[in-house]
Amino acid sequence: MKRLIFSLILAIVIALTVAFVSYRYGSGYVIFSFADVSVETSLIFALGVLILVFVIFHYALRALNFIIGLPLYLSHRKKLRRAEHARQSLIKGMRHLSEGQFSIAEKALVNQAPLSDTAMLNYLMAAHAAQQQNAAERRDKYLEQALKISAESEVAVMITRAKLQLANQQYDSAISSLLQVDSLSPKNEYIKKLLATAYQQAGSWTALSAMLDELRKNRLLSATDFSALEVNTYKGLLHQSSKQHNCQEVLAIWQKLPKSVKENGKILFTYAELLIAFNKFSEAETLIRQYLGKNWHEPLVYIFADINSDKPQQQLEAAESWLPQHRDSAILLLVLGKLCLKNKLWGKARTYFEASLSIKPITDTYLHLAMLLEDKMQESAKAQQLYQQGLKLAVSCGMTEPDMRATIKKMAPLQAV
Repeated sequence: MKRLIFSLILAIVIALTVAFVSYRYGSGYVIFSFADVSVETSLIFALGVLILVFVIFHYALRALNFIIGLPLYLSHRKKLRRAEHARQSLIKGMRHLSEGQFSIAEKALVNQAPLSDTAMLNYLMAAHAAQQQNAAERRDKYLEQALKISAESEVAVMITRAKLQLANQQYDSAISSLLQVDSLSPKNEYIKKLLATAYQQAGSWTALSAMLDELRKNRLLSATDFSALEVNTYKGLLHQSSKQHNCQEVLAIWQKLPKSVKENGKILFTYAELLIAFNKFSEAETLIRQYLGKNWHEPLVYIFADINSDKPQQQLEAAESWLPQHRDSAILLLVLGKLCLKNKLWGKARTYFEASLSIKPITDTYLHLAMLLEDKMQESAKAQQLYQQGLKLAVSCGMTEPDMRATIKKMAPLQAV
């Protein structure tokens, strides 16, 4: 528009100039001669003809240029339309993916993917949508297509695959993918953390334990997260050995543990439980008494009663030595009651059980006190009431029937005096 206005103004200026010159000095004349032909005309008319020829020639060239470039122009316009459709398809797919409409999102992302400049992103997002529909085969197909489009993005695609496999609980496949991508990018810290997560979720404790030094040296986790991972790893190793009924391996693992780990109440509780399961009662008792002498840890207190000591009186005295500082511990009072049962101190056991219930109702306490009243004190009515209270508490806490049966089976019948 600006160019047209400028052209009009220029034409008017030229016309006025020519008119003024003609009026002032005359129109002049021009003679064209070729062979035997001569043409005489005014200068103004000659200039007008030249200008007209120039304009016709100019627009003829532009028309010719447009005709020649028309196929290329149409092709470019077609590409622009396709790119716009692909962009709108990506936006639509991402929106539906965020809204949880995974089937619609998958179709929108895949339909225009081959025509899109962001084809790799389309296929990665389509893989997420397929994952949400439990379509692992389609998910893997989209990931393969993303990989074919951009070999430079192999690490990104492989990490996405591993994360989706982890989310789908395909732990072995995720570990395989992460090991593969770790070989491609050995300095990628994020891959190391994902691999540690995969090992933990898969229960591959031996492989995870081999990574602990690297995780600690490179500070890939915060101190809190690393400590929790370390404890879980060694707990897993201990349980893994116990399932294989390998007591010697359990003892060997414990000896190799760092001192800081051995002082963790959770790992010590696991080890003490395994010692009791392997009938290593003396070692378990010594371990628990030493730890509780410095640190208070009620889970350890609870399993202290499971130790079949050859000196039950001393075991009871050791537990009673903790009472002055922990009178408000319902767990300790429950354990004291159990130890009194082992020493056949029925009245004292009843006192401890009732004191424990007055602080905090515990299913185990109800059951032991009910058995004591029924078997040793001929108070069947009171015992039945305690059984009912214990059952209600167990149900309210979500304890299943198998859990209840296991608890009752674990409780040995009270011995006669």
